[in-house]
Amino acid sequence: MRRREFIAMWRGALLLPARVLRAEHHVVSVNPLEVVFDLSSLEGRYTEVEDFYVRNHHETPSISGDPFLVVEGEVAKPQRLSLAELTHLRKRQLGAVLECAGNPVAARGLVSNGRWGGWSLGEVLELAQPSDGAGFVHLFGRDGYARSVPIDRARAAAMLATELDGRSLQPNHGAPWRAFFPGWYGMDSVKWLERIVVSRTALAGNENEYVEMRRTSLRGVDRRPLPRIQVKSVIVSPAGRSVVHRGWVQVRGLAWSGEGDISKVEVSADGGTHWGEATSSLRSRYEWASWRASVELSQPGVVELICRASDTRGHSQPDQRDPGRLDGYGQTWYHRVRVIVV
Repeated sequence: MRRREFIAMWRGALLLPARVLRAEHHVVSVNPLEVVFDLSSLEGRYTEVEDFYVRNHHETPSISGDPFLVVEGEVAKPQRLSLAELTHLRKRQLGAVLECAGNPVAARGLVSNGRWGGWSLGEVLELAQPSDGAGFVHLFGRDGYARSVPIDRARAAAMLATELDGRSLQPNHGAPWRAFFPGWYGMDSVKWLERIVVSRTALAGNENEYVEMRRTSLRGVDRRPLPRIQVKSVIVSPAGRSVVHRGWVQVRGLAWSGEGDISKVEVSADGGTHWGEATSSLRSRYEWASWRASVELSQPGVVELICRASDTRGHSQPDQRDPGRLDGYGQTWYHRVRVIVV
């Protein structure tokens, strides 16, 4: 992996340690912090913690004293849980992609693959014994950000995550713990989680945030919650506008989906007229798959390379953006890279 020296300091009580970060990432915003990851620098299966993308909604909160997690609302036994009171639960580990809902179709973006450790969020909720009529959990972070999630989703594969890649969560990734919903876009995986409210109804205002917006036949706008992470693939090598020599060229990339395993990745070297299947290294359901393909580029000039992926649930990347969409989320169309053949 390429290394670059980067020292950053931000406001408030939290300062990024003044040291060299081992990373190929790029700071978009300091406060709130937004850092994109260059996927072409990936070595191995998982993104290193120092490289892992960051998308905060507010300033990173300071952490002081022993953390507690409050679980209240439509429950029989409200809880105020310390770290020690959670250690009797069985720890879990899960490899999974985390992707921002607004991540672009590009080899540099708001997506990473990590090994997550922690406890089942469903088991944490059961300590408080939610009522039969409970339909949602409201998740409140110490930074003031909040999301509402159906309780059935929280009871499925969701985690109260305390570790990333075998290390305790770092401050910018939600220390001491965060919610994590594998297979779903990152806006629901609330960082610095301090309170969970079990409720019969969704949190007010969430119906207008992070939603699909589509034109209707009556010139209105239809709003729907975002689906699971949609199937997606990107080319990480060769880079756009790079110069390659005539002959056989290796094309490499990554593919992932929140719906199912990646079943196929295809690559075109003539702008989409002909397609060939790539060789992929398939991973578990929630992780990304690395893939590679050899394409023959025999004519000099500008060539457009394209990739597309499918998953085991029958979902495939669309060739272009749905023209009826008015929002900027779920960008999953074909990734196109132009190179110069000499």
